[in-house]
Amino acid sequence: IVSFVATDTSKGGEMAADALGQAMNGKGKILLLRYAEGSASTIAREAGFLARREAAWRGLELVSSDQYAGATRDTAKRASENLLNRYGRDLDGVFVVNESATSGMLLALQDAGLAGKLKFIGFDSSQAFVDAMRKGELHGFVLQNPFRMAGLAVEALVDHLRGRPVPKLVDTGVSVVTPANLDAPEMQALIKPPLDQYLKPGE
Repeated sequence: IVSFVATDTSKGGEMAADALGQAMNGKGKILLLRYAEGSASTIAREAGFLARREAAWRGLELVSSDQYAGATRDTAKRASENLLNRYGRDLDGVFVVNESATSGMLLALQDAGLAGKLKFIGFDSSQAFVDAMRKGELHGFVLQNPFRMAGLAVEALVDHLRGRPVPKLVDTGVSVVTPANLDAPEMQALIKPPLDQYLKPGE
């Protein structure tokens, strides 16, 4: 292995804890819905979230952190429904750790009539998340930078082949989208990357 080019996923989890804590004014009952056992990147997100909550947001009471969404939106929706049935009336905030789990939780909240009634932080992006944020149903999502991942990976390979030193670890950055910065140019560039520039037919 020449270099590892990636998001600092633990930092992403920490940033999610900050976003949820700020949205909830530092108090209330929350749950964490995990992704799947053995998934290194999401385990790091979960650990970062839990560590940051413990260090900075002790007013957020964690009522559940041991349930898993599973690999698809449908399994995530079922897991979310079970959690909302158990905790929904008393719950004030939720964090989920990847795109499919965020999608499943959003659908479950909408079906239960709870969308917008509790603070909800997700991970990764889709147009559905942007739409939900504009409706007040999603209060933040952590955003990676896959274009930067690919670009820096190519640069690292080229540098290595030319005999230049290459860092063992390259951090590609992580951001949190909130209603306050959703329309900022730098966030829109991450949410809607210029795919047409790179995927022109015949080139």
